[in-house]
Amino acid sequence: MKQLILLRRGLIGLLALALVLALGAPLAFAQGGEARTFTDALGREVVLEAAPQHVVGLSASIIEVLFALGVTPAGVTEGIENPAAAGLPTFGTGYQLDFEAMAALEPDLIIANAQLQAQMADQLSAIAPTLYVLTQTAGDVPANIRLIGEATWKDTTADALAKAYESFLAFVPVAAAGHEGPSVLIIVGTLQMPNFGKSTTYLGDMVTTLGGTIVGDDQPDAGPFPGYAQLSLESVVEADPDMILTITRGAPGTKPIPEAMASDPIWSSLSAFQNGRVYELDNRLYVEAPGPRFTEAISNLFELFYGGEG
Repeated sequence: MKQLILLRRGLIGLLALALVLALGAPLAFAQGGEARTFTDALGREVVLEAAPQHVVGLSASIIEVLFALGVTPAGVTEGIENPAAAGLPTFGTGYQLDFEAMAALEPDLIIANAQLQAQMADQLSAIAPTLYVLTQTAGDVPANIRLIGEATWKDTTADALAKAYESFLAFVPVAAAGHEGPSVLIIVGTLQMPNFGKSTTYLGDMVTTLGGTIVGDDQPDAGPFPGYAQLSLESVVEADPDMILTITRGAPGTKPIPEAMASDPIWSSLSAFQNGRVYELDNRLYVEAPGPRFTEAISNLFELFYGGEG
């Protein structure tokens, strides 16, 4: 269909721009310049006296932004899947940092995740100036790119990338216009311990941007994570959503949610299951690493929603 083709072309153009900008960026950080002051996602004032030479990022989304800007971090958290991060020093996970290993890298800027590491501000700031960013929706990505770009003296590259991403975001609802969006149930976790995503989650915001409606969006937050509700199976059956989006998160060996549904007579009776519209999504892409790859995430959802329409 025309809108899907245009969305894909926009994505290809955007990725090409990012590649050109990254390849054209200087290998070394900018030198000199006046001190810069920033207000981060925790409302803290952070002062950088000069362009940082050794930056570390504390989450996958932050690392993705740094690479998009042409900045190679001095170290990263464990489990980063970006091939460019292979061989870089690590210092624990985003949830459990190894402060000693991080300090050994002698960073002059730490970029932290406000959702994961807010309680570590004092420990991190004792190592180096620490700037917190927060990505709750795809719309937050351009602003974070500009902030990180300014903090690494990559202003020009950051602004060009941010504008390209903003153009992509502006086109998404235009591409979705004229289509009747599906009713969607979002499940993160396991079928035995589900968390039902609302429009205030990263994935949920994409669903509503594309014209979908979310089952349980009118329910209060409940459970261990903000933006998620707890729904009864009876209410799910009554809603009988057009589509179910699942992200299985559990212990190694946990059966993917769609497979678990297949052996459950109630879940497998839902219209979405019967019509083959239950989709297991990439955990990194839709939960753990909100960042520049939101373009890929939205394009994939657009195809799931409307790819079969003429």
